Amino acid sequence: MNKVIALSITQLLQGFLVLTLINLISVLPVSAKNLYSYVLLGPNNQSIVRVIVDSDICPTLTSGSSRYPMRLRVKPENASEQAQHESFFPVGVCELNWPQGATHLSLDQQPLPELPTTVKQIAIVGDTGCRIKAPFSYQGCNDKKEWPLEEVSQSIAQEKPDVLIHVGDYLYRESTCMTEGCKGSVHGYGWDSWQEDVFKPMRAVMQATPMVLVRGNHESCRRAGEGWFRFFDPYPFDAQRACLNRSVSIISQPYAITLNHSLEWIVFDSAEVQEMHPSLNQAELKQNIEQVRALLEPHYHHWLLMHHPSLGYGYGKLIGWVGGTTAIFTLFNEEGQQPSLLSQFDFFVQGHIHTFEITNYQEKGLPINIVSGMGGTQLEDTFQQKSLHGFEVEKGVHIKHEVNDQHFGYLMYSEVGSTTTLMVKDASGKTRKTCLINTSQKEFECH
Repeated sequence: MNKVIALSITQLLQGFLVLTLINLISVLPVSAKNLYSYVLLGPNNQSIVRVIVDSDICPTLTSGSSRYPMRLRVKPENASEQAQHESFFPVGVCELNWPQGATHLSLDQQPLPELPTTVKQIAIVGDTGCRIKAPFSYQGCNDKKEWPLEEVSQSIAQEKPDVLIHVGDYLYRESTCMTEGCKGSVHGYGWDSWQEDVFKPMRAVMQATPMVLVRGNHESCRRAGEGWFRFFDPYPFDAQRACLNRSVSIISQPYAITLNHSLEWIVFDSAEVQEMHPSLNQAELKQNIEQVRALLEPHYHHWLLMHHPSLGYGYGKLIGWVGGTTAIFTLFNEEGQQPSLLSQFDFFVQGHIHTFEITNYQEKGLPINIVSGMGGTQLEDTFQQKSLHGFEVEKGVHIKHEVNDQHFGYLMYSEVGSTTTLMVKDASGKTRKTCLINTSQKEFECH
């Protein structure tokens, strides 16, 4: 009898312990999986750490013995919300402004990239996603030679630049694949496409260097704008200005980043410019151009970072040679104050045309125009090998000297003493061209 009682008590205690453990486990915090991390440079030189997680639980960053909890920027969508949205994002985004005075900030014991005090080497890339656009464009996303973004990312990371500029157009998988080269690819503007077109292939460079990200026309509200505002827009998240309604146009304000106490970058959002309807959104864009002048630091050198190449040029087998994005050039050129706004910039750094270009002009007071649109998406037709001296890219603007190159890759910009160098790299990191630039004279030579 005593044995039976003792056995019953033992079983009760065991059951109690099991229930206690279950209850404890149920109240313990569930750890989220940190999927991707990156560091953006935003307004007022603010470094912003972002982490994409598989839940709504944010990680804690560390620096020595100090701990810095991240906050939720935007929560993941659930299954019930999937039916309500054309784009579905089942991931959360956490963020934290880099704490003042903190160095060697880490996530999961891995250091996060930090902007150095002096910037010496700058990588420039753009137009990177794999192009799937019915009815004619089906890039070979499954072939790393046809779509070499992962290799480009790894090559940039190996060079260890101080900062990366991406001049826009990240997501290109817009249609169902109809060919063998992209068979099985995801498509649309939701998380699955963002992951395949951006975060997986660009993981290496995101872990290696802080980034300045420019919004391209592929990130307009009618396309992949919702993902842009979740992941890459440097401003605080505002659901009223996050492209949740794809029929609206949302234009972010320009902002400045200063480097080395002598260089200022102005980041300008041209994503909602519609080249077929140039009058749309002009009032708001004009207001932003007025803000650009207000942002300019006197006695600094200035670059304009923008997606659309207002002073660029393109070539197509069917249409021949064409100039840049007139809607943007007109706004800058008609701004009306003196000295002219165009004359305040040493460089326009842009994308949109899937090639490399560097150009100067016969007319005075214009910047050197750089296009870096060969980061991975389907390249332009090979340009005819002919001099474009005198070609009019915009009304009253004629090319003096130009160099272009239709190969996948990226650019590396550096200043050593009085020598300014722009190196054109292929996807593997091999140098294809080296351009020596005289910034004050707006002259260059490439070999």
